[in-house]
Amino acid sequence: MTHFESLIAKKTIEELMEYIDNFERCSSGALTFVVNELKTRGVNFSDEELDLLYKKIEKKKEKEEESNIFSSSKSHKKYIVTDPNAPLLYSKIAVALFSILFNTFFGAILLALNIENKINKIKVIVFGVVFTTLAIWIANLLPHSTFHVYTIYSIGAYVLSTEFWNKYIGRETKYRKKPIWMPLIISIIITGLLAVAMFYE
Repeated sequence: MTHFESLIAKKTIEELMEYIDNFERCSSGALTFVVNELKTRGVNFSDEELDLLYKKIEKKKEKEEESNIFSSSKSHKKYIVTDPNAPLLYSKIAVALFSILFNTFFGAILLALNIENKINKIKVIVFGVVFTTLAIWIANLLPHSTFHVYTIYSIGAYVLSTEFWNKYIGRETKYRKKPIWMPLIISIIITGLLAVAMFYE
């Protein structure tokens, strides 16, 4: 039994109901445990109430997963299929990792390749250019630190792999995962050439 579970076991039904009334107090997993504990203690929820509770918990869980692009990789796997009729796309994780390892512009290009609408493609690319430019400018103002750079790029990665992805592709869109080797090689070559040019400059 975890510390939280041990703590919950000591609380009264009225105190447990406060968790239900205030969803922000604990995580989705903890809320599920609270609901099950209440049911064990004989609290009778109607089918409609239980359905609403579990939907709210599921929604909270999805938000928790999206708040961390790395931990959310497991939840994204359920949208990756082998159906030949499903679109072939670069995955959310690929978009996020390219944004962090190289810069937001590279992630934006990868995401843009997934989008059919030309106007939306341009919007994503423009965001990548503008964000990367701002990121470089901000990084130059701060004390030189790799941590600062990756922190800024992580913000861009989050926006691309959640906000733009959900808007232009759809959060629940099922797709086949497209190999990243070619864009990875190209990105490495471009980054290498830029590094060499900066060194000689």
